Amino acid sequence: MLWLDWFQLRPQSIAALAELTLCLVISLYLLSISRKTRDGYLITGLFILHTIYNAVSFFRNSALNTEVYAYTVWVHSIILIVLALYHLLFAYTYRANPFRREMRLVLLVSGVVLLGGLYFHRIGYPWTFPIQLVIAVWIVSVFLRKAIWSIHPPQAEKTAAGSSLPLKKILEELERPTLRDTKAYRVFALWCLLLVLTWLNANLGMFKVIPGWWEQLHHAFYLVLLTWIVINYMSYAEEKTTFLAKLVGLFMCLTLVLLGMLGFLLYGVDNSVAAGEPNKANALRILAYLIPISTVIIVLVFPVFFRSNLLRPLSYVLDGVKRVNAGELKVEVPVEVQDEIGALAQQFNLMTASLRRYAEQMESLVSHRTLELERKSVELETQKGQLQHTLDNLQATQAQLVQAEKMASLGELTAGIAHEIQNPLNFVNNFSELSSELVEDLEKALRTQLQAEKGQEITEILTDLKQNLAKIYQHGLRADAIVKGMLQHSRKSTGHKEPTDINALTEEYMRLSYHGLRAKDKSFNASLNTDFDLNVGKADVVPQDFGRVLLNVLNNAFYAVQQRKLKQPDGYQPQVSVRTQRQGDEVEVRVRDNGPGIPKESASRIFQPFFTTKPTGQGTGLGLSLSYDIITKGHGGKLTFTTEAGQYTEFIISVPVAHTPDAVPVQPPAHTAVPAK
Repeated sequence: MLWLDWFQLRPQSIAALAELTLCLVISLYLLSISRKTRDGYLITGLFILHTIYNAVSFFRNSALNTEVYAYTVWVHSIILIVLALYHLLFAYTYRANPFRREMRLVLLVSGVVLLGGLYFHRIGYPWTFPIQLVIAVWIVSVFLRKAIWSIHPPQAEKTAAGSSLPLKKILEELERPTLRDTKAYRVFALWCLLLVLTWLNANLGMFKVIPGWWEQLHHAFYLVLLTWIVINYMSYAEEKTTFLAKLVGLFMCLTLVLLGMLGFLLYGVDNSVAAGEPNKANALRILAYLIPISTVIIVLVFPVFFRSNLLRPLSYVLDGVKRVNAGELKVEVPVEVQDEIGALAQQFNLMTASLRRYAEQMESLVSHRTLELERKSVELETQKGQLQHTLDNLQATQAQLVQAEKMASLGELTAGIAHEIQNPLNFVNNFSELSSELVEDLEKALRTQLQAEKGQEITEILTDLKQNLAKIYQHGLRADAIVKGMLQHSRKSTGHKEPTDINALTEEYMRLSYHGLRAKDKSFNASLNTDFDLNVGKADVVPQDFGRVLLNVLNNAFYAVQQRKLKQPDGYQPQVSVRTQRQGDEVEVRVRDNGPGIPKESASRIFQPFFTTKPTGQGTGLGLSLSYDIITKGHGGKLTFTTEAGQYTEFIISVPVAHTPDAVPVQPPAHTAVPAK
């Protein structure tokens, strides 16, 4: 093979062969991984490029002082440029790329500068090496900035209103990172620091700043770099890897590092080994054979050893964990070895035994708790039945009280109506008697005086008779109207709103309330003052419900002045004022009395159901409560009051006005005082 006469093994060749073998095996393993992520493809491409680079480096170190050497140097330099640009690409795109524009600019500038350095590249003066050193330093900064970005990304800044983490906090997080991405960026930044040292050593050696031992240090750095980057990737890879691959890979890396550096340990940097000393050349040849043979042995034999002595006991423990996770607690794993793995299996068996005891205790406790809960459930059902019975009784009592309030209101209304009917009926009776007497007189006059032709007397008698009959008719209509009102009030409310004359309705219920109280107490008299606004018109209300509210408020007013009169018989004149007025889109009815007022402690509860200031047996406490619900819920209005102790109480009823215009009916004169009869 004359075309290989230039090939001479040197210690540098052995180191390059170890690097080539390491990169080739790692590349084959990475290619075998299915369903790789983007980072998986990036690291695979990186090791393929390093495999090509180390193949060229192997031939370059074996062709020293030959015609082939110059060609291999140029190919070697071009591949180094490609590797530098790929390292930049890997640094920017690994896991995330928050600096896309910067990446494109840096790649463009680095490529131009590296090509310029390659133009001035000479054997012995590689001007691309300083550029490689600068790029390595820049890659360190990229990984550090990505680590800081992962701690406090821009999205977090927006949510924190532009705030940023303090430098001390960032340094603490970088020192002891908690995020997986931050850890990955930090270890790759540390790896790049070793890359910086490697390029710094190469620059100092190539430009003869340090002695010739720089080559041993360079290959040692490079072998450690290859081992470290694969450890970093497999530690933080998103793809599924195996513990066996990590063990075999780590052992193979350490073996190749030792074999690669063994040539330097034996012969140092000796460029004339092959030509001058055949024994040394044979020893290097044996090392060259030993590297691939030991690699094959490690790849084929060590997995079997690790699988039987390490992974099988671990698989027992893992299978036991899966079974426990599935709910099976009666699990015991075999203890085959008396080492850490065996101790782990023993502790697992102790843990499952403790879990079984705990499960039995929990079952007993749950059974006891279940019985207790069932007992409490029965008690709760009993209490629920008792509470339901009490609630039914309360609802029945409430219904009875409401009915009693209605009946009390109806009784007061009936008393007032009876008093109102009494006057027209008295008129009817009196004029009926007079009419009867007049008829008798007429009969006598006709018998005794027809002959005298006293027509004047007859005419007067007939005129009086006609007037009496007119009065009877008038008061009969009045009694009829009162009876109809009574029937309408006693009839159940339909809840239907209709335009109602507020002034007329207010005056009617005022008189009914007043005369109803006087029917009970003949000695009671009060001054009734009315001030009806002629512009009030009609409002959309339910007449029966609104009348019930008026009756409740007026009854309270008359009751208040009656009680004060009983306490102050001298120097006190009971007065009740009723005023209506138009307030924009609302109608107000104000009922004011000069009674004792409402105490402060009772004012806040005046509209509460069953609360009353009257003595026991004289009030149900439902009148104002029902009135409040009728006005606020039934009519969309307001029921409020103002009071001052010892001076007055005034209730204000506000409801919306009617939307349909109606003629204002004739009202009683404003500002009139109705004297008590």
